Amino acid sequence: MHSLATLRKAHEVHDQLPDQLLRVYRFAMHLCRDQHLAEDLAQEAMFRAMRQRDSLHEPRALQVWLLRIVENLWRDWCRCHGKRGVSMLQCDPADAQLEPVEQLSLSDEVERAVAAMNQLPERQRVVLHLIACEELSIAETSEVLQITRQAVRSSLSLARAQMRRMLMPPAATNTEYSSGQEQ
Repeated sequence: MHSLATLRKAHEVHDQLPDQLLRVYRFAMHLCRDQHLAEDLAQEAMFRAMRQRDSLHEPRALQVWLLRIVENLWRDWCRCHGKRGVSMLQCDPADAQLEPVEQLSLSDEVERAVAAMNQLPERQRVVLHLIACEELSIAETSEVLQITRQAVRSSLSLARAQMRRMLMPPAATNTEYSSGQEQ
């Protein structure tokens, strides 16, 4: 029989789950870049969370726990379908299935940043997404991806450096190069 404290925790998790659905879907969409698969992953993650809510020892860790479930479901899907993950480079931005109003609202800078982020290796891209978009800490990102904090820091540092290189205006790159040549 469950203790009263366990029942309270399960009830607290149950109450918080709907607030996490958008975040779960957004992360699933970021991983797979397919609306229908992202919906399936998010739905399955929420179902598993509901079914296993008693196993979450600390309700404050719900967000990390849910994102870890999505990550694991994605890995399982890739393994079952013989894929190492869908490269975002293979995805046509027109296939992102955004509403026309949303497509129009994307600025040139955001489009450039998204395109640059799409070119990052998968681990760097996912780490950057979790920290910059989902606002997770390094420790939380480490838990979601089940990698060390040092691996998260390293991937984040590499991702940021690569993003800076890709987003630097061409004129600034040429000026630095030519000034280095003249000396």
